[in-house]
Amino acid sequence: MSKLKPFFNFLLELFGFKRNSKYVKAYLNEANIKSSIYMSSIIIVLEIWMIIRQIREYIIPGIDNFQAPYTSNLDFIFGFMSFYVLFIVCSIAIIIFAITFLKKSNSKALFIANIIIASICILWPFLLFAEHIVGTDINRITTILLYASMPLLGASILAHTIYRRKYRVNNTVLSMIIIICFALVCLLFGIKVGYSDFISKSRPKMITCFLTMIIFVACLLIWKPYISILILSGVFMLFYYFLDTYPNREFLDGDKINYITFLISLTMIAISIYQQRVAEAKKDELLIYEANHDHLTNITNVKFITSTVKVYYDNKDKIFLFLNLTNFRAINEHRGFDGGNEFLINFAKKIEETFSKDLIARQSDDHFVVYTSINTFEEKINRLDEIVKELADGLFVLLKVGGYKPKKDEDPNRAIDKARYACGIIKHEYGVLYREYDDEMDEAFNKRQYIINHIDEAIEKGWIVAYYQPVVWSKNHELCGAEALARWIDPTHGFLSPADFIPVLENTRLIHKLDKAIINYVCKNLRESLDSDRPIVPVSLNFSRLDFELMDVKKELEDAILKYNIDRNYIHVEITESALSSNVETLSKTVASLKNDGYAIWLDDFGSGYSSLNVLKDFVFDVIKIDMKFLSNFEHNDKTKDIIDCIIQLATKLGMKTLTEGVETKEQSKFLEDVGCGRLQGYLYGKPFKLAEFEEKIENGTFKISKKIL
Repeated sequence: MSKLKPFFNFLLELFGFKRNSKYVKAYLNEANIKSSIYMSSIIIVLEIWMIIRQIREYIIPGIDNFQAPYTSNLDFIFGFMSFYVLFIVCSIAIIIFAITFLKKSNSKALFIANIIIASICILWPFLLFAEHIVGTDINRITTILLYASMPLLGASILAHTIYRRKYRVNNTVLSMIIIICFALVCLLFGIKVGYSDFISKSRPKMITCFLTMIIFVACLLIWKPYISILILSGVFMLFYYFLDTYPNREFLDGDKINYITFLISLTMIAISIYQQRVAEAKKDELLIYEANHDHLTNITNVKFITSTVKVYYDNKDKIFLFLNLTNFRAINEHRGFDGGNEFLINFAKKIEETFSKDLIARQSDDHFVVYTSINTFEEKINRLDEIVKELADGLFVLLKVGGYKPKKDEDPNRAIDKARYACGIIKHEYGVLYREYDDEMDEAFNKRQYIINHIDEAIEKGWIVAYYQPVVWSKNHELCGAEALARWIDPTHGFLSPADFIPVLENTRLIHKLDKAIINYVCKNLRESLDSDRPIVPVSLNFSRLDFELMDVKKELEDAILKYNIDRNYIHVEITESALSSNVETLSKTVASLKNDGYAIWLDDFGSGYSSLNVLKDFVFDVIKIDMKFLSNFEHNDKTKDIIDCIIQLATKLGMKTLTEGVETKEQSKFLEDVGCGRLQGYLYGKPFKLAEFEEKIENGTFKISKKIL
């Protein structure tokens, strides 16, 4: 029996007994509605031609050896002619309905058009006089069925139109009923006209109309194979019976064979078309699933939420939640990446269970998004917090949640960003699980978005400039250089602090644009000063880890140097210690290449991280820049002095010179000079100045330029 199971499954699938997914059903239904437009358009053209043909025969009896079968004008108008008009009305109704359905339009014009045409379909049969229905008993039966089908079609279109107007979505069940009614009208019309032609004494035997309608219904409209077989077999058998039992005309054996052969061929074609369409639908369904779902956890992604959530925006009781697992690195370090993936999969399942009736998504890494009800979310995130602790099993991994209540018609992506922003505020606050986006955050968030959206414009229009902070020799306090520090002078927000825009640009991986602009700004200033015979000093430029990832630092420096014809001795390259903590091999080659080309290489923020000594081991620097944090509480902590002294001795032994930043008092300056720190930088010697102010202080003697550069 088990060996036959695949065969039975094949038969079940072949004849359409297996259940289709919701997407496949919708796909086939939409395909039917599209096909109905083509059917209706062809039918309208054919019926207009038939009306012209009937009028021509009625006006000129006997033309083309045909005799018009009507005995009076009333017979002509309310008899056979009425069916052509009926069919045209039905076809127009289907076209208007299909356009509304496919366009998902709520326009007033289409709404009115659907109401009018549906009302005509309902009322049309009642406008005809029953006593003028002509033909045999079979003709009368098909006529009655046609007159019954048309109001049903109109009522279905009317119901769907009202439903769509109210709920702004299509109703699948009603749309299927409409297509079924239209198919019924087509089949009945085919039987009516085909049979009338067959029994007509004045016409040769013609069943083309019947066969045409059968092809339309079986091949353009897609039914499950077993339904197609039932429809085709039933209609063919009924029509066969009508033809074979008619007393005054013989149904020839050859025609019978052709008739049955046509039925079999059409059935096979209908099954083939169905299977082809289902295969296409499943392929599309898979592509859509992959596009809307996260590959690791199999829950939906943010793209799906943002495209779906607008439907719910009228509900004021909804909120976006942004979930972040802080210190998730601990999972990967202890369990490996496979263990980390397993953690995320299990966590995603728990989110699904906890927010079972809500929209959820994985955004990236350990970040998740939920769109849920305001009334119950706090209890649910508390439950998730406990689940995270259970899954972490002793590892220090915390759940952080940010919330934002979206406004009507607000961009979902922006709403999620606000929830994420609120989450980021509490990322390093121990014991705080949830924070909701508020007005204070809104001001900061809008400034953040402004920076992201206007960085290119700021560079292009010169809102980004460099301020120069002096660097002096510790022994004689003569000017030996300057550090270029980026500043943003904005026409809308005024002076933007580096603390406002640098972290934002780093977090959004746009910092290289800023640093590239500063390279060109500084080199251009140096060129202008040289051309004007103004005295200049070397300028140090800051580069972060992201700069080496997002741009070719050496190429950008070389391009600027060549463009402005600047000596490389005037540009010092400052690399932050944190930049050298990863990709050591790649960065080591880049730093060595820059040094070989004649650039002085400085290690910035030495002592701010955890890898200081490793950095000194792996890289060669001209200058070590001691982080200003070492000077905090300088007067009250003797350990600070000892540590700085040791750092300077170590640097000297390694053949590197030293600079200490953040010098603010004469006591600090005197100590640093005594322990052998070569360069000093800080507010004691000057804040960062605009270029014009900096040059003015050089010209008026406030800053005396040293002849020694290194």
